[in-house]
Amino acid sequence: MDLWYGMTIQRGLEEGLYMNDIKKSSFTSFLISVAVFHTVTYFIFGFIASSIFNYKEIFRLPVISEYYRAFGSVSNVLGPLIQVFRGLLFGLVLSPFRKQIAESRYGWLHIWLLFVGIGILGTPAAAPSSIEGVVYTKLPFWFHLLGYPEILLQTLVFSILVHDKISAFKILSSTKAKKFMQALSTACISFIGYTVVSIGFALLARADIDAGSADFRVLGQFVLPLVLTFIAALMTNKAFMLRHIGLFMASALSLFSYQRFVLGDANWVYVLCAPVLPVAISFLLSKDKKIKQAE
Repeated sequence: MDLWYGMTIQRGLEEGLYMNDIKKSSFTSFLISVAVFHTVTYFIFGFIASSIFNYKEIFRLPVISEYYRAFGSVSNVLGPLIQVFRGLLFGLVLSPFRKQIAESRYGWLHIWLLFVGIGILGTPAAAPSSIEGVVYTKLPFWFHLLGYPEILLQTLVFSILVHDKISAFKILSSTKAKKFMQALSTACISFIGYTVVSIGFALLARADIDAGSADFRVLGQFVLPLVLTFIAALMTNKAFMLRHIGLFMASALSLFSYQRFVLGDANWVYVLCAPVLPVAISFLLSKDKKIKQAE
């Protein structure tokens, strides 16, 4: 009896040590994965945003140049390397909530909302793109808005990757995820239409396409049309033709409102012509998907 009891205790201790090893291994794997996901997404979205919005020129502007170190300085170059440590910090913070995140179908959304609510909009410090930053810094309002595409998309993709790593609910392989990615690709490809039309108008007006420090401000007028195209692409089985007519009208109205109230003057010819090509591209891409679904 004593022998059996002793063997039972020993087995229990061995199993306990084994489970502890699994937990340690799981924790280490989670920590490394979070650090990698953050570093990679930070680099990719930072590079894309820097190229599109021309951070090099923006960081030279008055007020902004006083807030940030010079673009291309040693600190900026070391930035991506330091993200590894930030990623490890995120892993440590999220680790106690692994079970809740893994068991929830919407664990990715919970992570992302934490980033948006506490890490972006509600930061205790007066950071750019935060409520405190808008109120207490001299940074122009457009600069706060300029940061949202990069940080919102980066944290969203990061949250999805972390959730997929530890959860049985694989959003990236679900039908909804594929539909989301198709809609996003349609919106991005359609955006090329605005680029083509804008270059055409610039050439007709004999404007210097490479000039102008306000390019980033002008780009703001395409944000809402891009979002509208994405939403329209998600509505795959609803009033196909009517949906794209509505997309054209809503995009034109959005362009007019932005030019009128933000840029100060609206060009009616551009407002009516600019959405034609993007909507046509969206129409053709969505039509192709509709035919495949029917088959």
